[in-house]
Amino acid sequence: MASLGSPPLYSSNRVMGLSPLPFTTVEATLTSRQSLKCRRNSSYRSRRVRPTTKISTSTSSLADRSRSSVPLRTVEADRRQLDLLKAEFGGETPLVEITASRISEYKAKRLSAVRTIGKGEGAAERRLTAAAVNRPLALLRHLLRLAHEEWEAIDNVPRIRLEKEPQGRLRWLTQEEITRLLDAAAKSRNKELRAAVIIALNTGLRRGELLGLAWERVELGRGVIRLEMTKSGRRREVPMNDDSYRALVGLGPKAAGRVFKTRYIQTAYNNAVEAAKLDDVNFHTLRHTFASWAVMRGVTLKELQELLGHASLAMTMRYAHLAPEHLRTAVSRLEGLTSSEPASASAQASTQESVETVGALQNSL
Repeated sequence: MASLGSPPLYSSNRVMGLSPLPFTTVEATLTSRQSLKCRRNSSYRSRRVRPTTKISTSTSSLADRSRSSVPLRTVEADRRQLDLLKAEFGGETPLVEITASRISEYKAKRLSAVRTIGKGEGAAERRLTAAAVNRPLALLRHLLRLAHEEWEAIDNVPRIRLEKEPQGRLRWLTQEEITRLLDAAAKSRNKELRAAVIIALNTGLRRGELLGLAWERVELGRGVIRLEMTKSGRRREVPMNDDSYRALVGLGPKAAGRVFKTRYIQTAYNNAVEAAKLDDVNFHTLRHTFASWAVMRGVTLKELQELLGHASLAMTMRYAHLAPEHLRTAVSRLEGLTSSEPASASAQASTQESVETVGALQNSL
């Protein structure tokens, strides 16, 4: 046994290339063996399986996977985020080296980053929004989960905290603004623009769903548009009204091919918005306008959920504040609750239903 002050003895055991551990007593020897076991089971456990899996390889696998299951626009957006991740962490970096501390450093860098808005004297610097910070982080989290659960490239997924995103202002067009936009679209050199705006306002289609629409998905006989690949990943049918039907017929139905053939519809739309002197309006505003006017004209939130293709009613509840009549009608059913005369059995049942309806709506709001 080594005496005090004597040089330490060393364990002859090595753990996957680590230097031997020193010990001076039997107790220390037993402790060191426990340490060896812990180090073997924790620090190096993640290196047992495919230690050479790199960011460049995994991002390519994710991109290939996405192309077969999500819309092209989403694939392109993901590709840009993947490029950001490769530039930050290095394409040759093994996934096991993407630690929580490195991710925190990257997040801090994004939070302090600024971008320039505008040109010349009117240019201004602004910090990245919470959404801009979160997008690459959310994709990185998804990538690491795939690496852990499906590719078995890492044993643990580092915890990634996303920034809280404020709910954006719900911008929708008034009837007067709709008229101005349609007038500007009619004067556009892009002859398909006005029809595109009309269809968007009357169906609530997303920009990608509308501009990527093929004639094979348009059933004029049934009066529906079939969407095979949507943001929610579910197929859905969108009914046409008279305005959207006439707009589609005016585009000249064909057996196959894209409904909108001309390029630069987005540019033409932006020019029309500027000509109509509309502030804070983008293409998605047309979808918000469809939903807002639908609710204000009596469409129920459940019906709107199906029309918009929302995966859950919670996503549709952002339009609930535009439907005060729903709450007013529900509350009116409580009339007689405090009257001196007892209510009939049927009235009591109706009152109970009204209370449940009001509670559900208020909780959702």
